Amino acid sequence: NKELLSTTETNNNYMTRRMSLQILSTILLTRSNYNIMIQYISSRKNLRAIMLLLRDPSPHITLEAFQVFKFFVANPQKTEEVEKILRENKVKLCRYLETLHKEKENNDVQFRDEKALVIQTIQAL
Repeated sequence: NKELLSTTETNNNYMTRRMSLQILSTILLTRSNYNIMIQYISSRKNLRAIMLLLRDPSPHITLEAFQVFKFFVANPQKTEEVEKILRENKVKLCRYLETLHKEKENNDVQFRDEKALVIQTIQAL
């Protein structure tokens, strides 16, 4: 898990970053990995890394990063440090997320709804 994050964060190779994010998302979604997911989304360092990847120039990377970012926002038992980062950056995050993959919203109702829920949750912090 930690190696995957390091690879995702520091590797300049597009395919490595993209595949690392896809694998990370799959790991976090797998019910049997619940404890790993909680440990991962409780980390301030991991949240910062994913927030940086949300600003990647590649739309594929930003979409994969959003899939992981949702876990941090949706966690009802956020650590203080994770909640603090989200709260302190909520205006910038919401402004950015409102424009994130705007073109995808017309064809992908699930993405549109998830994005709206993430924005709404951040605004409520």
